[in-house]
Amino acid sequence: MLPSYTTYLIDLDGVVYRGETLVPGAKEFVDWLELTGKKYLFLTNNSFASEQQVLDKLIGLGIDTSLEHVLGAGQAAVKQIARRFPNGTIHLIGERPLYDIAHEHNLKLADTQEEHVDAVLVGLDRQFTYEKLTAAVHAVRNGAAFVAINRDPLLPVADGFIAGTGTMVAAIEAGSSVTPEVIGKPQPGLLVEAMQTLGSQPEETVMIGDGLEVDILAGKSAGTHTLLVLSGRASRETLERSTIQPDHVYENLAAVLQDVQE
Repeated sequence: MLPSYTTYLIDLDGVVYRGETLVPGAKEFVDWLELTGKKYLFLTNNSFASEQQVLDKLIGLGIDTSLEHVLGAGQAAVKQIARRFPNGTIHLIGERPLYDIAHEHNLKLADTQEEHVDAVLVGLDRQFTYEKLTAAVHAVRNGAAFVAINRDPLLPVADGFIAGTGTMVAAIEAGSSVTPEVIGKPQPGLLVEAMQTLGSQPEETVMIGDGLEVDILAGKSAGTHTLLVLSGRASRETLERSTIQPDHVYENLAAVLQDVQE
């Protein structure tokens, strides 16, 4: 039987939904979290969708939750930068939701290459230019902190894929010879921020995900317990071959719910 954790950190795609379809048991599991007063956050590496957009999708699929239960790697990255550089100046590579988050945390956006920059923050930017690249490289070489929301090299889309955040991060890294601090999974930064937000400790927290090399590795890096569901990327076969082993394995959230309610 699954131990009685106080805190649940939950990946989305492959765990709660697949595309536009809920995974079996997802709605009922979230209802149980609410009913029992568990602390929980949905976590996403997505850097170009706002928390509100994620919430809108969840609500549209029938999940009864609220904005306080969604945390993106972009939000986590901005919060960490704002703590390190209160009212600081950042060079931002990203799209409108990320700009809005930066403004909400009183961060100033650099507008010239010569301006002092405290940090360079890189998310997905589908209008990425050579000028933006050069400004970011210049800032990092001059001592600005280099923070990446994730290192995903490709972003799946309906007809294939496009270059992901990691591709832009790699270009800046090559030009600056500086390795970035990565916030999104599989690095622990997003989970650490989530636990700080909830006031939870790793020993009382479980990370639920469908990817061994992303979600489960992130949980292990952050010191939490880990739970793999087989409703997304991972299968029994990949689990058997992997050196990354979760603490718990279930078919889906319906199976998790059945266990905790017994």
